[in-house]
Amino acid sequence: MHHGKHFRRLNRNSAHRNALLRNLVSSLIEHGRIETTVAKAKELKPIADQMVTLGKKGDVNAKKQALSYLNSRDITIPKLFDELAPRFANRQGGYTRIQRIGNRYGDNAPMAVIEYIDGPSDLKRELTTKTVANLFVKNGQEQVSVKDLVNNNTADLPKALVRNLKKLQLANSIEAMDEAVSKEMASRS
Repeated sequence: MHHGKHFRRLNRNSAHRNALLRNLVSSLIEHGRIETTVAKAKELKPIADQMVTLGKKGDVNAKKQALSYLNSRDITIPKLFDELAPRFANRQGGYTRIQRIGNRYGDNAPMAVIEYIDGPSDLKRELTTKTVANLFVKNGQEQVSVKDLVNNNTADLPKALVRNLKKLQLANSIEAMDEAVSKEMASRS
């Protein structure tokens, strides 16, 4: 029977598909964020999470498994075991995020950015800080702490923005979020 064997074939044979996914996960580890189609990103997400789990194990067997799968090993292996594994040491899973960015010009394919979360260039954090700064500048308000926004002033903020602020508040320090909002406000003024 063919039950439970569904995965995206991506219009490729198995060798081409495996090579594509190996290249994508190697590029994701190397750069921290890549832009690809939504279908490829959804297929890449569990593999990228498995690589971080291997990095968190950190033993010799995990390094051998990562070496056998990743490309450009001189860049990706140290980044995986020395940078990504300590960053996600306290997280149990869900190391990547897929953010849709619209359709590609030419063939109208739905595109997405897949990235490791809580990184220095976290897309959700950038978009949320820009939105908060725009709200402050547009309303002519002084900057308020992110903690105060989440706890007190939720009436005039969109629900999605409050939800994103709560998620980011757990992952990032509040001071860093406040600094990013103040920098964005200064650039808008």
